[in-house]
Amino acid sequence: MFSVIISAPSGAGKTTLIEKLLIQNPIFEFAISTTTRVKRAGEAEGKNYYYVSYSEFMQMVDRGDFLEWAKVHDNYYGTTKKEVDRIKANSRIPIFDVDVQGARSLRNKLQNVISVFIIPPSIKELERRLRHRSTETDHQITVRLNNAIGELREYVNYDYIVVNDDLQKALDELNAILKTIILKREYMDSVVKRLLEDVHDYTIR
Repeated sequence: MFSVIISAPSGAGKTTLIEKLLIQNPIFEFAISTTTRVKRAGEAEGKNYYYVSYSEFMQMVDRGDFLEWAKVHDNYYGTTKKEVDRIKANSRIPIFDVDVQGARSLRNKLQNVISVFIIPPSIKELERRLRHRSTETDHQITVRLNNAIGELREYVNYDYIVVNDDLQKALDELNAILKTIILKREYMDSVVKRLLEDVHDYTIR
């Protein structure tokens, strides 16, 4: 089973791209992370995140519930093993929306992982997007921009890089990447085996 990791500096447009990607590709499913971050306007429990307190999160860490977890921008985020099992039980391919720390952990624990790093066209544009969404204070924006510089240096660890300058162009590029996964031999194995079974029962005239 394949898995897809998508990472990006905060404000690069990753969430919007993933939402549109999932509508167009029902074989993929979003792996919902658990977080201590406060719920933003328009977000919903069990859709965007599973929201828990700091103490609840640490209890989950102690129990070994997480496949990966990390502290990002003063909050904790993690993907539970239960969430991944749920997606695979539905015969779907999980898409992980994780930061560079989470991506590093997942690469060490999962096989057949494809990773995509989404970047903004410039730091100036990244700051403009962060300010435009009006969900962070000036201090939080400064923290996110400083973190973004460090995150960008991690690009060498990803299989694909997508520049989100134009939303539709970036979406088309992401779709092209996902198509390569669906057509891989490992994923098409069952299709070919069914064809070979048909050949066994077929009489050539």
